[in-house]
Amino acid sequence: MQRKIIALLVVALVVTGIIFLGRGRASRTDDGNHLPADSASMKTVKPTVRIFMENSGSMNGFVTINSEFKNALGHLIAKTNGFYEGTKLFFINDAVHHAAVCDNLNDFVLHLNPQTMQVGNTGSTDINKIFGMILDRTKNDTVSILVSDCVYDVDNVGNLLSAASSSTTGTFMKAIRQAKEKNSDFAVILMQCESKFYGYHYEGNMPMVCNGIRPYYVIIMGKKEAVLELDEHLELENTPTGLPGLTHKFMISSEDTWDLNHQTARVFTNGFTNALRIQPEHDGLNIRNIITDHDKLDLTFSFGLGVQNLFVARDYLLDKDNYEVEPEQYYLEQVTDQAKFTECDYFDHPICVQIKTEDKSFAPEVTVRLKNQIPAWVKKCSYNTRMMTLPSQHKSYALYEMVEGIYGAFYNARDRKNKDLFRLKVKVANYE
Repeated sequence: MQRKIIALLVVALVVTGIIFLGRGRASRTDDGNHLPADSASMKTVKPTVRIFMENSGSMNGFVTINSEFKNALGHLIAKTNGFYEGTKLFFINDAVHHAAVCDNLNDFVLHLNPQTMQVGNTGSTDINKIFGMILDRTKNDTVSILVSDCVYDVDNVGNLLSAASSSTTGTFMKAIRQAKEKNSDFAVILMQCESKFYGYHYEGNMPMVCNGIRPYYVIIMGKKEAVLELDEHLELENTPTGLPGLTHKFMISSEDTWDLNHQTARVFTNGFTNALRIQPEHDGLNIRNIITDHDKLDLTFSFGLGVQNLFVARDYLLDKDNYEVEPEQYYLEQVTDQAKFTECDYFDHPICVQIKTEDKSFAPEVTVRLKNQIPAWVKKCSYNTRMMTLPSQHKSYALYEMVEGIYGAFYNARDRKNKDLFRLKVKVANYE
């Protein structure tokens, strides 16, 4: 009898130990450094896509005729619905509406006209309220797409535009903060497109007949990885299979500054340089020796950069005005994606940056920064004084203030010392 009791106690102790150890292991796997068992499958789940078409009266002119707008919208809906299960389409003004015409995504554009767009309050639109409604519905597993002419519905062009821009910043900062709380980066792709337009263009409350070309905007919002995947799968470029009529693209995310290294950059030893010889270090990036041509009054040398994973539009990367070089005796001569040298073979779709100095005042270290700033096209495409005449076909009222509001949220979300998009530091051991 005593032996049975002892045996039962031993069994009980073993079972208790197993349970305790099991609990201990479970608690250790949930410390944030290990993924849950089903995380791999969760990461491969495609997000839900929500398309919001703004349907105020100023949008009617895009759908009265067969236009590039209809063509692009058709591509966007068909390709999104084909790739992302559960894609939904809504009208949006001062509220979100799912009308009957939104149910058949394949035929939506065929039935789209000013009559079918009469859903909800189409009399006026508050773009900041629209952003707020959409972002409140943009969860970690959701990508949202707004299609709108993005007119800031503000009559006074003075302080009210500044206030509207600040409101946009606050709305997007909330979305960025919520994404960060879930260890994600938030991202936006803002695209300007142009289309034939036949209808009323509104300057404030004044309608003017327009039979020409007007801009509209496609704005994609969500977790960075999901937005980037959507950009790739939908081929969001100005092509027959992409987004016809696309003129400009601005990509911005809350990710940290990139510090480029030997895995993402290479010095060119020939081509795009007037040095007699460049000897790179073993890492292929830093430079052991540059033998200069003393008959030349300047020195140029170049780097191939593999930045295909950087969340930046291609035209932004190729605009040399977006770069800054230190020290001051160096400057950026050109940026190109046409370099065809061995150093470029390390990367997919590399760009080449060419550095130049016009004197012989060399430095032991050169730093290249891709600045974080609003693209130049935004200001060129914006006006904020009511003209009471039809604006140029590529211009939108207060576009700069709207983009400034979005940009401000992402800029403020970055660390105070890391505002640039990327940094490249190269050490040069010796010049001859």
